[in-house]
Amino acid sequence: MSLRDALHRLAERKPLSAEVARGAFLELMEENVTDAQKGALLLGLAARGESPEEVAGAVSALRDKMTPVVSRRSPLLDTCGTGGDGAATFNISTAAAFVCAGAGVAVAKHGNRAVSSRCGSADVLEELGVPLETTPEDAAANLEDHGFAFLFAPAFHPAMKRVASVRRELGVRTIFNLIGPLANPARPARQLIGVGRFEVAHLLARAMAYLETERTIIFHSENGLDELTPGVPAIGFEVRDRRVTRWRFDPGVLAQRTVERSELAGGDACENAAALCRLLEGAAGPLRETVLLNAAAALWVAEGAPTLHDGYEMASRSIDGGGARAVLRAARGRRQ
Repeated sequence: MSLRDALHRLAERKPLSAEVARGAFLELMEENVTDAQKGALLLGLAARGESPEEVAGAVSALRDKMTPVVSRRSPLLDTCGTGGDGAATFNISTAAAFVCAGAGVAVAKHGNRAVSSRCGSADVLEELGVPLETTPEDAAANLEDHGFAFLFAPAFHPAMKRVASVRRELGVRTIFNLIGPLANPARPARQLIGVGRFEVAHLLARAMAYLETERTIIFHSENGLDELTPGVPAIGFEVRDRRVTRWRFDPGVLAQRTVERSELAGGDACENAAALCRLLEGAAGPLRETVLLNAAAALWVAEGAPTLHDGYEMASRSIDGGGARAVLRAARGRRQ
């Protein structure tokens, strides 16, 4: 079916199958589609509320259009979340990515500049001296050599340029605000995805069941954050081999004091880069404990650690033993 057919179905308040949504989004990212058609599809889905099948179809189309990164590293992990919790926290998942890579699990970190916060993953990494524009070959070599690559979304999703102006003009959340973590160009088989709303966790989990993943956990913390927080329960879903089951983080598993949201506040790119460096140099405090928790969960999802407790210990050694710092130095292209 064409994009026009999909719009007719939306006008009749009928859901789109995954295959119909895929076809519509493939056409959406072509040059000959009008802005009116693009806006109608995006706003029509947002106004009704996207279904798992529609999200899966859109992700499938975006994957078809992206520039792929082929890596031999296995398991391959991503710690990218959807953002949008409005909390403007420190770049927790980015720091956790370095910690996981320093612990021996390769991370293909998908990310972009800030949209709803002061500092996105691309902003802080650029401030740290990590190149944003890399070729697929360089990204694959980085994963092979030191277990970390940053995949800057605009560089690997060129077709997205054709919808950028429409998204800006609409000025509302669309399906593209949800599907970034599911469209990693390296196709990691293991993911830890934080979301700002519980209903989004359920939607993405059901969509992920249509797609390929070995193991993905999608969660929302009860304090409203899209990051795991010491002392705070989190609820979500685990997706394994197309099966979705409930998942819950019980903070009693790890002996950590409760961290308040205010203790995780971030700043601009310069401030967050300095904080990340201090953290990887061993600075104690709430940022370290929160990064250790998220890294522990990611290592457990990747089955690099058999339990969360083991993951916490591995993450601690990655920082204190210098592994995470070595990954950052390599990502900057420095030997010393």
